Amino acid sequence: MVAAPPAATAGPILANGDFQTGLLMPWTTFTTANGSIDDSPHIVPFNTTGDMASLAVQLSVGENSYTGLPEGGGIEQNFALSSGGTFDFFANIASQNTFDLPNADAGTFSILIDGAALASSVLGNFTYPCTGDCNQTITGTLSGAVALAAGSHTFEVLITRDFLCCGDVGEYVDNISLSQVPEPATFGMAALALAGLALRRRNRKPLTSLPRPTE
Repeated sequence: MVAAPPAATAGPILANGDFQTGLLMPWTTFTTANGSIDDSPHIVPFNTTGDMASLAVQLSVGENSYTGLPEGGGIEQNFALSSGGTFDFFANIASQNTFDLPNADAGTFSILIDGAALASSVLGNFTYPCTGDCNQTITGTLSGAVALAAGSHTFEVLITRDFLCCGDVGEYVDNISLSQVPEPATFGMAALALAGLALRRRNRKPLTSLPRPTE
């Protein structure tokens, strides 16, 4: 059996991806050119999975000056890989509107690595006018795979909305992860099987003809 190559790093590649430390660090915030993050982020309990609430990062993003174009911001983290390979990424996302206001955009969430958008999800619009207490939540996920070389990289979660920032809509991100995909060992196992077959044939004793009985 051929062992898979070692992972690029020991333990999780991204630090504090589930925010269970209760702090944002080592994540930092950023904004787009006309984007804003209003009085956030905060680390708060929130149910982004539909299962149960856990600590998540809460942001409130939007445009700084209204143009009708998607703007906002997000969080980012630098990381280093000691070896390259294929990596899976994932995040739970959610957006919540708790006000009876016509601010319908729940937001577009994206994962970027080294500035390249690798996955994006448009959560759509909240219902307006809403009924009851107007507490509406839309959830989703971001996931995919990417090939990365050894070295330094940047992981970003970007949230944009085409409304003025902020206050009436909260965006949430949780369970952010990046993990290396084990390399397939198919070829190595096949090579070992062929080598074993060749060794078996080499060690096999040749058959000799039995002596003829004498009369």
